[in-house]
Amino acid sequence: MQSIARFIRIEPAFDDPDAVRALFQRHAPYRTIAEYIPRTPEKAAHPYFRGNWAVGGKPLVEGAEAILHNRRFIDAARALFASSSIRPMLVVVNLNAPMPAGPTHVDVPTFRGATRERYPLGWLIAMGRSELFESWRIVQAGAVSWFYDGPNGNFEYWPEALDGPMLKEQPPFRNLAIMSDNDVMYHRIGRVGAPDARLPQMTAAAELHAVGDDTWAIVENGEIRATYPFSAVRLSLVWKATLEDKPNPELLDLDRVMSIFIADLHKRNVAFRVPADPLSDKTWIATLDSVYGTGPDSEIAK
Repeated sequence: MQSIARFIRIEPAFDDPDAVRALFQRHAPYRTIAEYIPRTPEKAAHPYFRGNWAVGGKPLVEGAEAILHNRRFIDAARALFASSSIRPMLVVVNLNAPMPAGPTHVDVPTFRGATRERYPLGWLIAMGRSELFESWRIVQAGAVSWFYDGPNGNFEYWPEALDGPMLKEQPPFRNLAIMSDNDVMYHRIGRVGAPDARLPQMTAAAELHAVGDDTWAIVENGEIRATYPFSAVRLSLVWKATLEDKPNPELLDLDRVMSIFIADLHKRNVAFRVPADPLSDKTWIATLDSVYGTGPDSEIAK
């Protein structure tokens, strides 16, 4: 997908950014991004962690309500997308210890009838990358904001598609957000930390814990794999809202999604077995991964 994406800067992003930043510690621990999409359990994972603070328009943790209904984000979305109806749906946070740059990607899409509440992230990524479900795609306004003053940690993005210039936001971040349609605009996390920073020995089973007032610890199987001062971990927050000026009543259901995928796999001459429980069948999800690319190595799930 190589669409041109408009964007605007929101500054200031929050009335009380220190209160928002404090929520990251309060709501620890966090799972790895790799754990959200089934992968080989023993495969090494980068120190990239995720938390869901609001899903489906409903806050999941204390303090998320004010972020979900942040008037600055809603007003910016209304202005950017020329829409009178903005429905805040999602608040996700990401935490990155020192690590290499992430892959260039677009975000996890949403479709009418196929959302995060009903489908695994790997499914939604496959649906988006396949381009088989564009008639049901829901346009989403997305704001991204950061809390990080350390080395590197850029937000790099391509509003004019991948053959256009790369823009970047750099730390120290001072109460700033970028609003766009990040399901269309390619972007990535730049390297976090010093170039010679060592990666911890960890898999998707690791968690990021807050220890005391100023330390993060990566813990796996009861063992501490690495510790970092609070300032060494890059924090980011993703807000999304749907635009509902012209709602389409036609919804995808699982049978329809499966029939579309099956027809395409036959067309591609891919060998597969139709699963009895496709939403949780690991072999089927591995098939989607191999054909369309659903894993965190090829897509950052947001």
